[in-house]
This record gives sequence, C-alpha cells and structure tokens, in this order.
Amino acid sequence: MIIVDTPGTNVILQRQQRLTEEFVPRADLLLFVMSADRPLTESEVTFLRYIQKWKKKIVFVLNKSDLYQNADELEEAIAFIKENTRKMLNAEDITIYPVSARSALEAKVSASFSGLEKQEESFNTPYEGANKFFDLEEYLYSFLDGTTNNGLERIQLKLETPVKIAERLLSACEKLVREELRQAQQDLMTVNDLVTSVKEYAQKMENESISWKRQILSLIDNAQARAIRLAESTLRISNLDLVTSYVLRGGKSAQMPVTSSLRNDIIEPAVSEAQKLLGEYTIWLESNNARKGNIYKESFERKCPSLVPSTQSTLKASELIRTKHELGIKVIRDFSASAASKLFEQEIREVLLSTFGGLGVAGLSASLLTSVLPTTSEDLLALGICSAGGLFAISNFPTRRQRVVDKVRRTADALARQLEEAMQKDVLETTNSLNDFVTLIGKPYQDIAQDRVNKLLDTLAELTAIGKELQTLQIEIQNFHVSR
Repeated sequence: MIIVDTPGTNVILQRQQRLTEEFVPRADLLLFVMSADRPLTESEVTFLRYIQKWKKKIVFVLNKSDLYQNADELEEAIAFIKENTRKMLNAEDITIYPVSARSALEAKVSASFSGLEKQEESFNTPYEGANKFFDLEEYLYSFLDGTTNNGLERIQLKLETPVKIAERLLSACEKLVREELRQAQQDLMTVNDLVTSVKEYAQKMENESISWKRQILSLIDNAQARAIRLAESTLRISNLDLVTSYVLRGGKSAQMPVTSSLRNDIIEPAVSEAQKLLGEYTIWLESNNARKGNIYKESFERKCPSLVPSTQSTLKASELIRTKHELGIKVIRDFSASAASKLFEQEIREVLLSTFGGLGVAGLSASLLTSVLPTTSEDLLALGICSAGGLFAISNFPTRRQRVVDKVRRTADALARQLEEAMQKDVLETTNSLNDFVTLIGKPYQDIAQDRVNKLLDTLAELTAIGKELQTLQIEIQNFHVSR
C-alpha cells in the first residue's frame, strides 16, 4: 500500500496543484481532508469536480471538528458537506469522518508513555462524536484486509483504476476523433458543395445571358421593321417611276436603288452591330469562366494546400477553361448581307412584274390612273371598260406585297432563332466546360476528404469496440466478490 500526501488544493504554486491532479488518476482511494474552520473552499470545490471526472472512491475527513461548539453545529456542517458533495460527485453514499488530529495525536502520545492501549474514549474532545479518528483507523484497517467487505472493495478499486483510466483516455480519444470526423465530414461536404455549386453558377449565367439575347433580338427586330417599311414604301402603286421602269423595261435595268439601301443602310449596319455584340458576349462568357475557374482552384487549394495535382490533370483542366465557344459569331458571319439584299430585290421584281407585266402600256396607264381616282362604282366600271386586266392586277397587288413583308419577317425570325439557339448553346457549352474543369480539379480533393472520413470512421469503430471490452471488464470486476 502506497500512501501519497499531496500538496493539496489551496496552494500557491501551480506545479504543486498539477502534482496533486496527476496523482488522482492513479489512486485507488482518495482521503479528502477538509478543515472545519473553512470546509469546501472554492479550490476544494474545483478539485472535487476534477475528481468526479475520474469517478474515484472518496472518503472525506473533516479535521478540527472539535472547533464546533456542540454536536448540533457539527451535524449541520456534516449535512452541508454531504449535500454539496452529493451534487458535485453525483453520488448517494458519502462517507465522512469528523476528526481532531491534534486530540488524537495527544491521546496516542499519552497512551504510549503510560503504556495504555489506544482507545477511542481516550480522545480528548469537548463533546461526543467530535472525533471519529478511531472509526477512520478501523475503516482503513478493514480496507487493507482482503477478507472484509472493505477489503474486497479495495481489490475491486485496484482493478478498476487502470480500467477507469483507460475509459477516461478512451473518452478523450473519442471526443477528439469525433471532432476530427465532424471537421472531415464538413470538409468533404464543402468540397462536394464546391463541385455541385457549378449548377448554380450555370443557372446564374443562363439568367444573365437573357439580357444579351434580348439585345440581339432587339437589333434584329429593328432591322426587320426597317426592311418591312422599305418594302412597303417601295411596293406602292403611286411609285410610278419604279413601276414604269420595271414593267416597261422588262425588269432588266441595273440594280434597284432599294437593294443598295437595304444592304448599306439596314443589313450591314445591323450585322456589324450584331458581330460586335456577340464578340462582347463571347468575351463575357470567357472572362466569367476564367474568373470563376480561378476562384474554384483557389478554394480547393485552401482546403488541401499540400496536394499538388498531376501535370496532365492541370494541363487538361487549363484546356477546358480556355476553350472558346463562338457559335453565335459563326451564325452572324455566315449570314450574307449581299445574298439577302439580292433576294429582297428579286422579290420586289417578281411582285411588280407579276402584277403589271402583262397589262401593256395602255392597260398599265389605265390601271395607274384608276388607282389614284376615288374608289366609286363608276370608277370601277370605267376601269373595267378601259382595262379589264387592270382591276384584277391592282386587286392582287396588296396580297403580293404582303407576301414580301411576310417573307422579310420569316427571314428575320429565322435568323433570330438561329442566333438565340447559338447563344444558348454557347452559354451551355461554356458552363459545361467549367463543370468539367471543376470536376477534374476537385476529384483529388474529394478523394482525400473521403479517405480521411473513412479512416476516422474506422478509428471510431475501433474505439467503440475497445469501449465494449472495457465495459465487459468493468462488469467482471464488479462481480468479483461473487466469484470469491
């Protein structure tokens, strides 16, 4: 049996306090000595809380108990100590011995000189029960005797000490591993969230691309409106010079003025503006992808600064992020302003020739003349008499003109759809390339994070298995007296 008198709790030097605390885990039984003039000081309360963590067997010794005036004061003090220690130690059975060490020592010295044996009655105390030193000695002697119940408890405590130390260390390890596991799972979630967050970026880019599409569609709509106005202003019966030129000359004159006007004033400026806008759109896509790609790369590197991706992986990732997507630009480049202008001119010629080409000079003159007269039944009758074909020709003219207008609309709408689809593909391919980039550079980080989580889960499972073994040992120790 080794008895260690530690420096105590209310000490000045911290190293003495640490010395006391270091002995607690290794002790089988703790004799906690308090003074009657100040029981349960703040430092003692703190120390008891520390002891409680190790679940040690404690016997309280209240020294200087003879300082109390009577038995009632002593009982009140004992009740106070028991009530508070029960709460702190979470225990029902509190053992406490009130003693007067000075009186006990004096009695022992006196008995040794007089040759008398030690007797409890020889302790000189002012009232009965103030000095239970004899009972404390009896308890300690029985604690050393393996044949007594206290002796069996001592054996159990001796066996439990390493188990409880192991449980305490196991609990601390589990706490650390669980915290590391929580952090590792958080890191894995963060890495996975980074990879999946590209979908949010793709949605954001698609939403922002709508304004670019609207600008392109507005540009085409304006050009379409101007082309329709040009067609309508050209295809008028009152436009005598144009009609006469193309009907009387058989439509073989040089290029129509309307053709150069359409090309130079409407189509080419619109195409030029569209190319500029689509160029800016492409730059916007590329710059956003490059910026976002760097953000992702830096985010992954902060998570695992020690990880260096392979050169091949880095090169492949760089190629993905630098890939250009210019389908919209290709569509507008493939659109021919010259071909569109010629087609427009051809449509104008066909309307004029199909309307007035078979009337001849007299019929044409009568038709044009009638077209500017008030529309009355007499005029129509006169027109029918002088030019039976003129009425039919003029009556079909608005329908033919409308066909030209509809064709202009269809051509412009078709171009608008092509551009919108191309721009949509550009933004999808751009965000897909970023998604592939993030997936590629993120996979090593995902693998590392997942591997760390798996190892910590395995460690936690091992600790749990050890905990079950310790529980089995604890049960065997508690049942030790049964086997005896």
